[in-house]
Amino acid sequence: MCNYYAYAALQVASSYQQYKAEKSYANQVNQNTYAAAKRTRDEAIYKDISLQKKKGVEYDKSAAEKFKISLAAKKAKGKAKVLLFERGLGGNVFTTLIGDIDRNEGRAFNNTDMNYENAVYSIEDQRLAYNRQFTNQILNMPLRSYAPFGTYLLSAAANTTGAYMMTQAPSTPSSGFDNSYQKSFDWEADK
Repeated sequence: MCNYYAYAALQVASSYQQYKAEKSYANQVNQNTYAAAKRTRDEAIYKDISLQKKKGVEYDKSAAEKFKISLAAKKAKGKAKVLLFERGLGGNVFTTLIGDIDRNEGRAFNNTDMNYENAVYSIEDQRLAYNRQFTNQILNMPLRSYAPFGTYLLSAAANTTGAYMMTQAPSTPSSGFDNSYQKSFDWEADK
């Protein structure tokens, strides 16, 4: 066996190398995780923006639909007024026909509003689902840590102490020690 101090120095150097290797590996894993998390975050932002734009498109579609309904109702009212005027009709017939046209326009507006609200709710649910999905992806990415250098030094000290204890000769009894107890266990002497 080599010198005890040289063995201790070798253990400390070996522990330091192990510490550096663990730290380097942890840093590499963490850098890869941070890069992947950044890509995932960017993808989440892009997805959220696209869903917000989709909500704007739905609004534009419902506004265009309402505009078409309004134009159709105005056209129907105009035709009804002209036809009723040409025939000389008025009163309750006129009020009933115009009321029916207004009622149908209101129902169509109501249906358009309900479709828009349902589309917006669906988009908001998708946004929430994607937010959870991307959050879970980021939270499930591996992060690595390493033990402080003191832990490695403690391991080196334990190894060195164990080696020292194994290489030291046991203490011998003094010359006045009584070995008489061995005679009672001497099987060949009893024969």
